[in-house]
Amino acid sequence: MKWRLLITLVLLLLCIGGIGWFSYMQQKTVVLKFGMFAGSNWDVPNGDSYKIIDQAIERFEKAHPNVRVEYVSGLQKADYSEWLSQQALEGDLPDVYMVLSDDLYTFADIGMLEELDSYIQRDEKLTVKNYFTPALKSGQMNGRQYALPYESVPTMMYVNKTLLDKFGIALPDNNWTWDDFYTICEKVTLDSDHDGSLDTFGVYGYGWQNALASNDATIFNASGTSATLANDKVYEAVEFTRKLEELNKGQSVNSAMFDKGMVAFCPMKFSEYRTYKPYPWRVKKYTNFEWDCIPMPAGPEGDNVSQLDTLSMGISASSSHKKLAWEFLKSLCYDTTAQKDIFKYSQGVSVLKDITGSKQVMEYLLKDAPGDSTFNMDFFNDTMEHAIPNTKFTDYDQVISVADSEIRRLLGTDEDIKTSINTLQTKIDLILKK
Repeated sequence: MKWRLLITLVLLLLCIGGIGWFSYMQQKTVVLKFGMFAGSNWDVPNGDSYKIIDQAIERFEKAHPNVRVEYVSGLQKADYSEWLSQQALEGDLPDVYMVLSDDLYTFADIGMLEELDSYIQRDEKLTVKNYFTPALKSGQMNGRQYALPYESVPTMMYVNKTLLDKFGIALPDNNWTWDDFYTICEKVTLDSDHDGSLDTFGVYGYGWQNALASNDATIFNASGTSATLANDKVYEAVEFTRKLEELNKGQSVNSAMFDKGMVAFCPMKFSEYRTYKPYPWRVKKYTNFEWDCIPMPAGPEGDNVSQLDTLSMGISASSSHKKLAWEFLKSLCYDTTAQKDIFKYSQGVSVLKDITGSKQVMEYLLKDAPGDSTFNMDFFNDTMEHAIPNTKFTDYDQVISVADSEIRRLLGTDEDIKTSINTLQTKIDLILKK
């Protein structure tokens, strides 16, 4: 009888202890590590980059009392990719981390990133149609989702309205073409004082890559395995870029000239617009000319589109807390509060359609409009939805460098464009297929 009582007592104590241990484990703090860099992804001044993250972390930790999110502060963007690679080698990757467009293909290919398709399919609270399609595609490799978009910036054409008014030229509409673009540039490129030197110019910063994008042309296929230069769309884009440069009669056009009101057009990333400081470092609202933005001009085979750069975020394939990591990832990339904060504290654009097109966001943007410019953004959502994602594969930087060097050289010559481009095609193919 005593033995039975003793055994019962022991079992009872074990049970109580087990309950206590279980309760302790439930209350034990889970640490989620987050990988990020300081400052803006868009290489513009930004002292508020941490506010979006810090506030998102605060909300997440409040909703998950047993979770603490940690990140390394002060890490510079230039050092970030190397730091992340080192963390992977040491087996200490953050559970969730920022993914630069340069790194997505490499990190996904070597197994650093968790594939997200199954998470998306199971999550009833996330609808991929709410994302701008090009932004979402920026986190894909071979049709599989490895990262969610966080913020994007499109390239748009900024227009010196004051200079156009001086020449009696109306602001182009949102459906303008290369012909419209060239005609205006030709009219405003002028030596007004007849001293042998041009005083006003058509465009600064418009390059062959801008022309390719708006003529539905590429220099390689989506997977980066072969070159696609040898076709009429590319020849047309390079020829058009050459024609524009020839208008300047050998004179060099620079950003200071645009800042002084001497240039009609300048392609600019949206992030640059929001932080733009005209020469010599005056606040943009106090420029001596009005300027606005419109879509890029369409080529004969293309549309009014441009490239879209996107900063994405993903989950470590080796994370021990993948379910929590997924929830935290959504709190940055899908939460409406965090996405609205991008317009308050960053220079990018929300990747969610309803946020970017909202009245509140339009009010934020109007505050940035220089001078008396109205900055009509009716076309903005359409620009975001039809932009070309700037996807990068392993050999991307090398390929772009080779192509850019050769095409820039070609623009300053009278060489046959088709012959030179076909030779470049062969050269790039050798790089991609090695």
